[in-house]
Amino acid sequence: MEQAIRDDAIARGKMAFVSGPRQVGKTTLAKSLVTSKNNYHSWDDEDFRRAWSRSPRAALAKAERGPVALDEVHKDRRWKSRLKGVFDSDGAGDGLVVTGSARLDLYRRGGDSLMGRYLPYRLHPFTVAERSLPPSPDEILGATKPRFGFDELLRLGGFPEPLFAGSERLAKRWSRLRIERLIAEDVRDIRSVADLSGLRVLADLLPERVGSLLSVNALREDLGVAHGTVTSWLESFAALYHCFTLRPYSRRIARAVRTAPKLYLFDVLRIPPSDAGRRRENLVALHLLKACDYWTDVAHGEFELRFARDKEGREVDFVILRDNAPWLLVECRSSDAEPAPALLRLREAMGRPRAYQLVARRGYDREYPVLGVRVMDYERFLAGWV
Repeated sequence: MEQAIRDDAIARGKMAFVSGPRQVGKTTLAKSLVTSKNNYHSWDDEDFRRAWSRSPRAALAKAERGPVALDEVHKDRRWKSRLKGVFDSDGAGDGLVVTGSARLDLYRRGGDSLMGRYLPYRLHPFTVAERSLPPSPDEILGATKPRFGFDELLRLGGFPEPLFAGSERLAKRWSRLRIERLIAEDVRDIRSVADLSGLRVLADLLPERVGSLLSVNALREDLGVAHGTVTSWLESFAALYHCFTLRPYSRRIARAVRTAPKLYLFDVLRIPPSDAGRRRENLVALHLLKACDYWTDVAHGEFELRFARDKEGREVDFVILRDNAPWLLVECRSSDAEPAPALLRLREAMGRPRAYQLVARRGYDREYPVLGVRVMDYERFLAGWV
């Protein structure tokens, strides 16, 4: 993301808005973009908060040449109007980078619009490939050497701290503390929630829903709260990058499921290790979402991650849309290397896009030209992505 921001937003005189999950590395990225400590400011710094509240321009007056980074400044209730004033008066200078753990385009809607003044970027956890120059959509699978092992990411997740610590015990503690802070601090910053214990129960219920059709009514019954309350809580979790949902793709699919989404988590460690299939599918979802977000953010086109399912239960786990058309299908399996009938049937209905079936067989790679399907090992497939 560092090079993309330099070559794109900074070079074009735009502000760069970098959002992503808590503890994913946004502060590290922001600091890597500045050349002086006077050019980095955090909302957690009391002196900066006071100076910013009095005069945003004066708060940035000591900045030296090079980009300026503002970390978590969206927690200021008037951040949009103040940032707009700075930009309209001084422009982006040598670069202005704004980071936040909530989706900056959704946070505190209303007020002055910043449209046309910024470019959005989304920072994700580490993935198998993880290279400084990610491939374009037409260059995927050109590389096969992983930066991180797929099994390593399954055990430790993709967040920097637990991954580099290399300990499952420490990773489990990190995940527990992270969700506690997210509920106690981050949710409170964007929404008034009186029932924090109910919110925690919802967080505990979501891992067993990963990869399944999400029923708000079922969650409402389990929690004993109103339908609107569950919806509101889920929206808060999504805004804070705790979870995300995939919508079904239904065009040209007879009797397709059209309404219920599927849910996944940004922290795969929330899923019990015993539920290996669910954790594996969630990790693939994170890889594919990261690729779609990156390619969209850096203007390779409009990419969106979906799934496909019909009312007979035939399903393809992931459908990547490129400029609104099915471009690539991915099906997750354990060890079954025979192309799944549902994958073949739905691929035909969607106009025969490229299709991949992933299996937990190290080094496995077999092409089925007649069927239009390639069956590959998880790690080998994901090593060719971003």
